[in-house]
Amino acid sequence: MPIPPSLADRPGALLVIAARTGQELAKRRLSPLGLSVQLCGVLNLLAEGPVSQQALGEQLGIDRTTMVELIDQLEQQAVVVRRRNPADRRSYALGLTPRGRTVQKRAARAFNAAADEFFGPLKSGEQQALTDMLRRIIASADPQLKKSSA
Repeated sequence: MPIPPSLADRPGALLVIAARTGQELAKRRLSPLGLSVQLCGVLNLLAEGPVSQQALGEQLGIDRTTMVELIDQLEQQAVVVRRRNPADRRSYALGLTPRGRTVQKRAARAFNAAADEFFGPLKSGEQQALTDMLRRIIASADPQLKKSSA
């Protein structure tokens, strides 16, 4: 995607364009698996262990209605199992099925291949420096966002 000259020196705009480009690459890699970037994110977090729908939505920044739809879709594919949370009967604990673990591993490989392609122009040290800078930006913005939403 060509960068419009008016945006070429604007880091925020470049970050948005880069994010869209990376998302598109990931989307192309995940599409043959019948997955979206959001579904891949859900599977990756579930691979860490069971979690409630609410916590999953909060971690991924996905609203409750969309999260229900995503989990319904994964449940229909026999990838995710939804059980009442024994610690809180009002909520559900989500986990991967054996098939879900296989799908998650394939999705992770596809997503990683997209990331390798996207970050390929950068040397290893540059990739690490970019990661460190993004973490600092996110960490410094997070408290500000929490204050403004209170």
